[in-house]
Amino acid sequence: MVDISRLAGNWYRWERYFGGGESTITHAGSDISFRNADCQFHLHQNETWWVLDFVDDRGSRSSGVARFSTFGLAEKYLIWDWLTTARSSLSSGALGLDLYKRGYAPGVEVTDLDGAHIELRMDEEVAILISGTATIFSHIMLMSLDELELIGREGSAQRRGS
Repeated sequence: MVDISRLAGNWYRWERYFGGGESTITHAGSDISFRNADCQFHLHQNETWWVLDFVDDRGSRSSGVARFSTFGLAEKYLIWDWLTTARSSLSSGALGLDLYKRGYAPGVEVTDLDGAHIELRMDEEVAILISGTATIFSHIMLMSLDELELIGREGSAQRRGS
């Protein structure tokens, strides 16, 4: 069983800004759901991948919107997604558009799988995402969770060496 305490803390910190109603987390082994009245994120392990499904406010389910080789990478993706949804200034700036404009991050191996999905590889970690998201997430992969959370709280990306 994975430790979801950090991820749960981030869910409760950020979901209130983009969701409504009661917020819940269910966790059984490698099956984790984060839900409020407006959306649901379902993370589950499928053989060697952590797979993310999303359900919108109309109940429309998008299965397999992202895949990750490690729980840590899935955790980083979800935290980034939640804080940029909650803080649109980060999505249109430091953790979104600014990173997209840079193109793919140096040091991250990029493979176009089918024109719509991109594989990102850094050392032993692999993420498979849609192309626009992959461009931004290639930079997020290089950040620590501490750094990502700090940017979320402070609202800027003053990174060392940037």
